Parts: sequence; structure tokens; C-alpha cells
Amino acid sequence: MLHGMKKYRNIFFLAFTLFTFGVGTCLCAQADYIWDVSEKGIFDSTNKAYKIEDGSVTVELDDTAALCPTGLGHLASGMDIVKEIQLGFTLEAAGDFWLHLSWNPGGSGQEQFEVFANNVSIKKSELLNAQERPQQEIKETFKVGLQAGANTISLRQLSGDGLNFHNLSLTTTEELPYRHPLKPNLEFPTLQSYEKEIKEPGIILDSTHVRLFAPQRMATAAKVIFPYLVKAYQELYRIVGIDTEYKIVVYHFPEDGSQWVGGTSVCSIKYGYKNLDVKTQTEWKRYHQPHVSGYIEEMAHNFVSATKAQFGWEMIGWTLGVRASEKVANNTIFTKQVQETRKNQQKTYQRYREGGYIFPEDLPENQCDRIHAYILWEYEKRYGPEFWQDFFKEVKKEQEKLHAANGLNGDELRNRRYQITIDCFDRLKGVNFKKTLEKAGISLTTDIKSLHPTDPGWDRKYLPKQEQ
Repeated sequence: MLHGMKKYRNIFFLAFTLFTFGVGTCLCAQADYIWDVSEKGIFDSTNKAYKIEDGSVTVELDDTAALCPTGLGHLASGMDIVKEIQLGFTLEAAGDFWLHLSWNPGGSGQEQFEVFANNVSIKKSELLNAQERPQQEIKETFKVGLQAGANTISLRQLSGDGLNFHNLSLTTTEELPYRHPLKPNLEFPTLQSYEKEIKEPGIILDSTHVRLFAPQRMATAAKVIFPYLVKAYQELYRIVGIDTEYKIVVYHFPEDGSQWVGGTSVCSIKYGYKNLDVKTQTEWKRYHQPHVSGYIEEMAHNFVSATKAQFGWEMIGWTLGVRASEKVANNTIFTKQVQETRKNQQKTYQRYREGGYIFPEDLPENQCDRIHAYILWEYEKRYGPEFWQDFFKEVKKEQEKLHAANGLNGDELRNRRYQITIDCFDRLKGVNFKKTLEKAGISLTTDIKSLHPTDPGWDRKYLPKQEQ
């Protein structure tokens, strides 16, 4: 009898969870949108699957198999230059519409294109010098008069060697209705492409900032997890104040396949089916909460990436993930895990200091940012609950400088962002961040990644040779 009551209690709680949080369903186009290339998921990440004829690519948007180049110019090795993209579509009625584009000039060239509607010139884009504004995102809107029936909007290259589109959409309004764009070269942008990969029916759960793919047979568990992820995004945004570069897309793949990696890459998070096995999780059995802290940490890394802040390998993201998980899905199990992790970070720091500011030989090199984690936690405790919000306010002031660093490469890029980031920490009242780093034997100019600690020969110090 007790076992039966527990079974019904779990079912009731699951239903209550879905009702309380609310669950997204498959995406439906907003009324203001006529089409959105990014949302349709037809940008070709390979830039090799579409057909180029005399430098032109025709994209029939009414065709579900259509593929669109991700830009103009030299887009793929061995392929012809894309000089023009022709977007074909049909309208029920004539009228004025607005074409919205989000693009960047790449890293070289004087980039410009011209917009045509049914072979009539509408307007030229802004002319961008990629050397002066490398990878800088530009948003432009063009008013276009269109006819009932078949229409074509063309994007024709005027100059440059290669620019990148991140969003192409047509709306009935001059103001672009907010929609968090999908990563243009997302590997599995549609339910059809996801189902083909997992070889079984799937589902999509969707919200403004988060999208989740899962096998249909595990839909109940997916609908339990999804609201926590939506709330985690909201909490992370509250702290950071900047959206992730693209919509967060969470995939679930079989553990014996090549796609399961258990991590994140440019707003795409991949986990295995075991994460959807909610009923076997200790958190669910004790607290009726799914285990979601891993998802939230990966999401947090994408927030940090969007700000361009650079410090301590992944420790800003890890810390933000803890903060969001404590707000959204806290329980005793998670609290104990965090406490144990922080205790190890403290012990490592003590050993590091006692050993002459050398990272302990018996610890893996990829755990070297335990030192940074300890320093961040000490400051967070001293400063108070507004530590991270105040830090990111300073980071937002430096966005132009942080993005300008895109013109650098590799270690130089990381080091420049690292220097700007520690300036932001140092400006917080009473923090004296740079002095703390100096006392801890940590460079003020060189990021830990730029010391390549996982390569053979690292001396286990946090200073480059010229600073020792």
C-alpha cells in the first residue's frame, strides 16, 4: 500500500511541476514574422551543400530541403565565391515589409553588399573595414515593397573577401520582434535532422532562450527538466545582464554514439540519455528535483563567453553555474557537493602557497584553475551577494575593448581579454584584485590558458618565464 501511494505521489508531483513551471512546445512562428532563415535552421554549416551557379545561390524558402550560405565571398575551401544569395518565397498579399540582417565583416577586407527586391535595388549595406572592426556584429533593416505571389530578395556582394550572416528575417514590422537567434551552423537545427541522427522519433521543447531536443519516448522526463533550464537562463541573465550569443540548444544522444560529449560548444549542449532517466536520480527520489546542475554549468559558460570575460580557465562559468543552481534547483545533495569541491579548492590553494606558489605535482594539470576558484570564492564572501552583478556591470562597460580583441589571435587574444577582465575585478570597491594576484604568484598579463598547462613541460607556475 505504501509503495502504491509513493507511486501516485510521484506522478502527482510530476504533473504539479509541469503545471507550476509551464512547459514550451514545438516552436510556432510569431505573426510578425514572414520567414526567418536562422530559425528555419537552413544555414549550411559546411558551405558546400548548396549549388552555386555563376556565383549565385538560389534558396527557395518554401522548400523544406533548402540550404542557405552563411555569408558572401570566400566561404569554403575549394568552392566558388558566393557573389549573390537569392531568397525566393511567396506572399498572400502585397505590401511593405522589413528585411532584418545581422552580419559581421570577418577579419579582412572592405565588406559591403546590396539588397534587391524583385531585381529592384533597395539599398546598400554599411561599408565595413574588417581590419578596423573585426568580427563586429552589425544589425541593419531594409524596407521592401513586395507583391502578392512569388517574390525574390537578393543579397549581392559589392566588395570584400568574405562576410558572415547570423540572421536573415522578413517581418511585417519595422521593429524586429525579439527572437534569440539560433547558431547559424547548428549541426542539428530541426527535429527532422535530430531524429535522423538518433534514429527514432523525437520532440522539441522551446522557449525564448532555450530549446531542448529529446527522444519522444522520454518526453515526460524532458518536460520535467526543461522548466528548470528556462529558469536557470533567467537567473544567469539576471546576474550577467548580457544574453548568450545564440539560443541555448540542449541535445540528448545515446551514450554509445559519436555525438554524446557531455559538454558545450557555442551555445550547443550535448548530453546522454541517462540525464533523462530522472526516476533513478537520488535528487528526484529524495527531493523530487531532477539533476540539472551540469546543464546549468554548461549554460553559464556560454554566458561568460558572450561577455568575452577571461579568467581562470572555466572558473567564472563554474561559479555562476553554482549560483544559478542554488537559486533554481538547490537541495542538500547539491550543497554538499559544492561544499566538498570548495574544500578541495581551499586545500589545493594552501598546498600551492606552502609549496612556493607551485601547483602540486600530484594533481592533474587540467585542475590548475582551482587556484582561481578559491580566490573568486574568497572575494565573493567578503564583498557580498552583489559581487558578480557588480563585476559584470564593469564588464559591460568594456564590451567595445573586449570585442576589439577579436583582431588578435590565440594567446594574444586571451591575454588581452584577461587583462581587461582583471581590470574589471580590480575596480570593485575594496577588492584590490591585482594585489591579491601578485601575492598569489599569478600573472597580471598572461592568462593561465596561455601558459598551456596541459602541454608537456609546464613548470606548474602561474607566471610566464619573463616574469619569474
